[in-house]
Amino acid sequence: MSYSMGEIESHCRKAARGAGFSFGEAEEAGQAVRRLSAAGLAGAEALLAYLTAREAGETLDSSCPIKLGCQLVDGASPSLAMCHTPMLLLPFLSPLAEAQGTALLLQGTVFKGLATLDGGLHVIHPAAQDSDLSLQSATAPSADLVWRATCSRDTYAALDAFCQRTYAPETEASRAKGAGAGNDGNT
Repeated sequence: MSYSMGEIESHCRKAARGAGFSFGEAEEAGQAVRRLSAAGLAGAEALLAYLTAREAGETLDSSCPIKLGCQLVDGASPSLAMCHTPMLLLPFLSPLAEAQGTALLLQGTVFKGLATLDGGLHVIHPAAQDSDLSLQSATAPSADLVWRATCSRDTYAALDAFCQRTYAPETEASRAKGAGAGNDGNT
């Protein structure tokens, strides 16, 4: 399926919020997926993989790519000793690459990805989880960005299950106070 960048960002932001991220972290998660999608990478799938692993208790807070990325952007130097779904960390490197005037290579024992000065993101060796990640200056080709995000229906539906957690339950009292369509036009 093809989605607008705004639609995929919004959906992933809601999914992250439904998974328990703070509003700011959920916002960053949505933007990260948007930037990955613009680079032609499977950002929504990466977010779903992380949220599912997090839900199952397979991750540590210290290995969260969203929290690590937020710390990097805020100027901190977090330990990159372990990161679950390191592809989600790549979009956070773009502002750092621009500030440093050089492309940045994120490399671990398995994962290898590149953030370029022009916002391009490249995954050279994907990995679900990696350790001993490091950042280094690198040279990189310019990137061709895309304008529509692709995501399978199954991934979108699975993310929607996380989104549903953010909605208030429907009640008779809320409908009586004007929520929803009420009886107007419902024949």
